[in-house]
Amino acid sequence: MKRFIQVGTGGFGEYWCSTVLPRVASFARPVAAVDINAQALQNARRFLNLPEERCYLDLQKALHEVEADFVNIVVPPQMHESVIDIAIAHGLDVVCEKPLGGDMAACVRIYNKVKSSGRKLAVTMSHRLEVEKQTVQSMVESGKYGKLQYIVSRLALRRGDTSRQEPLTAENLVASLINNGLIHNLDTMRGVSGSNAKTVYVNGWASALAGYANAASALVILEMENGVRAMLEASHANASALDGWSDEYLRAECALGTIVADHRKVTVRSDLGYPYPETAAIPLRQASYWDHALVIHDFVRWLDGGEPPTTNLDENLYCCALTYAAVESALTGTVVDVRQFLERHLSAHE
Repeated sequence: MKRFIQVGTGGFGEYWCSTVLPRVASFARPVAAVDINAQALQNARRFLNLPEERCYLDLQKALHEVEADFVNIVVPPQMHESVIDIAIAHGLDVVCEKPLGGDMAACVRIYNKVKSSGRKLAVTMSHRLEVEKQTVQSMVESGKYGKLQYIVSRLALRRGDTSRQEPLTAENLVASLINNGLIHNLDTMRGVSGSNAKTVYVNGWASALAGYANAASALVILEMENGVRAMLEASHANASALDGWSDEYLRAECALGTIVADHRKVTVRSDLGYPYPETAAIPLRQASYWDHALVIHDFVRWLDGGEPPTTNLDENLYCCALTYAAVESALTGTVVDVRQFLERHLSAHE
C-alpha cells in the first residue's frame, strides 16, 4: 500500500476526491491533503475521511509532519512547478494533472529538475486511457484491419468562458482551448498512431455564441513521424453539442476497415465484402482500471519496480511539445515542426 498526499481538493480536485481516489483505495491511501483554500479541504474530510489534523493549508508543513511515498497534484498548471519543486526537495515521487507546466519553458524546467533528482513522475493524461480509446488503439495495433492511414477526432461542445467580463482575443481563446482540453485529443491521436507528431497546424477562431461571452473553435492538422495523418475538429461554439466531455468521436481509417468510437461505443465497418463486416459492434476491452485510476495503478506498480506508466515523464514531454507547438501554430498561423520546437526549448535550458 502506497501513501500519498493529495495536493488540491477544490475545483477538479473535488472530482478526484469524490470519484477517482475511492477507486484506487486498495493500493494507494491518502494520508494528508493540502489546499490553499480552507473551504476546499472539506472535500478531503468528506470524501477521503481525513481528520482535521491531516488537512493542511501549507504543503511544506504537511511534508514535514506526514510520511508519504508520492504527491498527487491537482492544482492550476501555473502552480505545478512550485509544488513539484517542493515535492522532489522532500524526496517524493509525483503524479501531476495535465498539462505538466503552464508553458513549454515550464515543462522543460520541470523535466530537467525531476530527471536530475532521480524521482519518478507521471502525468494524468486520462482520456487516451479511457476504455473506448484503448479499444480502438488495440484494434489498430493488432494489424487485423490493415495499415492505419489517418485519424479523425472531434470534440464539439457548447460552452464558453463566462468568467471574464471582457472578450478575449481569438488567438488567446484558441490557445486556452488547446492546453486546457485539446491536449487530451492530441495525445490520444499520438497513442493510436503509435508515433510522435512531425508537424502541427492550427486554424482557430473566436465564435459568437448565444449566452456566452467567449467561445473558440479550431481545426488541427497533424502529420506524424511515421507518416500517419490526423485531423482534430474542436469547438465550444456549436449550435448543438455533438459530444460530451470524455464522449468524443474518434475514427481510425485503416486499409481494411473503418474503426469508430463515439459516446463510449466502438464499431468497425467495411465495404470490401466478406470476410470484412459491413458494420459490427466491438466489445470494449475489459480491465479493472481505466483513465485516472489506471495512471495511479500503473504509477504505484512503477514505484514497486514495474514498467513505467504510459504517461511517464519522458513520454509525456512529447505530448507537451505537441501541445505547445499547437499553441504556437494557433498564435502565428504557421505550420510548426514539433521536434524542432522541442529541441529549441531543450537547448534554451541546457
